[in-house]
Amino acid sequence: MKKILFIFTSFVLTSCAVKNYYQIYKATAENGVVEKDRIVFENKDCSVYYYLWDEGGNIGFKIYNKTGSDMVIDLKKTFFILNGVANEYFQNREFSTSSSSAYSHYYTYRAVPISGSISSNSSGVTIIEKPEITIPPKTKVNISEYRVTGVRYPNCDLVRLPTSSSTNNTLKFDRSNSPFVFSNLISYRINGDSTRIENKFFINEVTNYAESKVFKEVELNKCGKRYEVPKKVFNDSLPDRFYIRYSK
Repeated sequence: MKKILFIFTSFVLTSCAVKNYYQIYKATAENGVVEKDRIVFENKDCSVYYYLWDEGGNIGFKIYNKTGSDMVIDLKKTFFILNGVANEYFQNREFSTSSSSAYSHYYTYRAVPISGSISSNSSGVTIIEKPEITIPPKTKVNISEYRVTGVRYPNCDLVRLPTSSSTNNTLKFDRSNSPFVFSNLISYRINGDSTRIENKFFINEVTNYAESKVFKEVELNKCGKRYEVPKKVFNDSLPDRFYIRYSK
């Protein structure tokens, strides 16, 4: 009787376990070049770098000033455009350093500001968002605010809960029928002369995967030391792709 009860309990727990799936998006950079670890857009003044791989698609960018003069990014005239809808980068906000969003325009390995547009109060330090960012010659800044999507793309021709052997779990698109057409419209000035550039993308492929098809196990870390337990990492964390995780 105990054996039967154990088997039944194990079956119920297995049946109720949450199963995760991943929807992987692949993007075409219309006027950029996809390299091994980044997507690059360039003109005579600057280089703009992207790495979309993150949940929802990180459309943040690094911009490098190639010139010998200061470059001023006008965030009031810089937009993330998704399916024809423009979203401003400058939103005239104040951030507390106690919030993880306090550095919305900066990635990891950022310098911690100790002066400038900062005011102290009883709850900590407040940072006032600036409408412009100045990039000195031969340096770069990181700007990040938006993601491409926060939800799974549903489609009747796409298997929602694929198995490791499923077929028909990929859809392909061109620009005319892509579910996500997006760009960054960046405005800047150098020596008083204004320029606007647009870095364009569209999603050309969407695939649903069972979790087992998305990860691989590695036994060594970046320094060559062995993990106590093998670590799961993504198979294809490429700069022109991103993912949405969803459950059964």
